[in-house]
Amino acid sequence: MSTTIRPDNLRAALDAKVAAALSQLVELREAEQPRVTPHLNLREIVGAFLLYARAVFPIAHTFGNAQAGELQFNAWYKQWRRKLNDGDQALWEQLRDDRARADGHGADLIDVEISVAADPTITVPPAQRTGVRKQLVRFASQPTRDASAVCDDYLRLAKRFAADFVEEYQRFLP
Repeated sequence: MSTTIRPDNLRAALDAKVAAALSQLVELREAEQPRVTPHLNLREIVGAFLLYARAVFPIAHTFGNAQAGELQFNAWYKQWRRKLNDGDQALWEQLRDDRARADGHGADLIDVEISVAADPTITVPPAQRTGVRKQLVRFASQPTRDASAVCDDYLRLAKRFAADFVEEYQRFLP
């Protein structure tokens, strides 16, 4: 993001990205439910989530550089990252910094298959129904966790980053 952000727009810009990411997280949680959800594409939802959640950083970076200079922003950012625990640092680095993946969204996702409840609108007698399977995605770095749980952790970090940034740069805001 190379456009300058006006001080009176900073909070709204950050809040909009967090809200959009939260909306995608809600949709992801719905898609992960053990029922048929053919209209939901989990890879697209995760990609959209990451697009919005990651946008918090470039907004802050652009504003911080414009208002206080790159050296000051970089020093603050380095200090902010040091305050994270090891798990949060790894997640922030994985999902914020590592963008060059094959699917274009920077997420190394794997497919996982689960059993789902049969669709109640199907008129096949229960005795003739066979197990219905559903494809989910998970982050390759955390294959035992639902993608929504990882995204929830990342959104928590993005919110923390935005709040800490606004607090640090309060003197530049109206």
